[in-house]
Amino acid sequence: MSWPAMVWIGGAPGAGKSTIARGLARRKDLPLQAIDLWTYAHVGRMPPLRPLAEELAAGPAAAAASFVEIARTRLELVAADVRERGLGDVPALVEGPQLFPSMADEIPAAVWLVPDAEQTRRAREERLARAEDPEGRARLEGLLARDAVLADLVRREAVERGRAVIEVPADPDWAAITHAVEDALGPLQGLEEGEELARQRQYENLAACRQGRLWQADIGLAELPPYAFACECGRPGCLATWSGTPDDYDTQRGGGWLLAD
Repeated sequence: MSWPAMVWIGGAPGAGKSTIARGLARRKDLPLQAIDLWTYAHVGRMPPLRPLAEELAAGPAAAAASFVEIARTRLELVAADVRERGLGDVPALVEGPQLFPSMADEIPAAVWLVPDAEQTRRAREERLARAEDPEGRARLEGLLARDAVLADLVRREAVERGRAVIEVPADPDWAAITHAVEDALGPLQGLEEGEELARQRQYENLAACRQGRLWQADIGLAELPPYAFACECGRPGCLATWSGTPDDYDTQRGGGWLLAD
């Protein structure tokens, strides 16, 4: 297939991909395509999926194989989503555990982060602490076992294809890891200052609102925890964020742009 302009940050769950990608996208004025923010949007465009509990009950290896199969199916949807943004030659920074080295032969700029098992556990525990999710808590050990299989797969595929892989230890030096990611990706062409940069940040914020609301309804959460939204000022290199719920976001921006500073 013909790919739109993309650079990838992939790797196993809990490696800090999302945080690093958000910071890099804002410093370099890159459109950000965090695959997890399109999870519910993709469900209706794919064949029916087995419940996650059933996948995990089949064992770590089978659950990991299923994750990879679903990731390959979603890859075409990710590419279609990026095309719909109308970015031209400006690459979208695509981030998510669904990106594997074996899928990236046509992606020249890509890097994979592989976390230590302790770091993966800490990251999943931190996510669970943000909201009351009993089903998520019950799945924790099964997910961690699957994550370990996925981490080994990423390492193996990266070595086989000579792609950049960065190990994330139990006590990460995030500044050094971020610098290594930037080195691996090389020079990046971002969006110019102005309304188009603001429009792309708003597009990403609206995707976060949609995903949050659908997740809330799916797990029956009484109230969403606040999370960070990017400033939509359109200034180059803006790192400002604003924290709130999707409803708060709608109120804060009104009919215009969210100005976080």
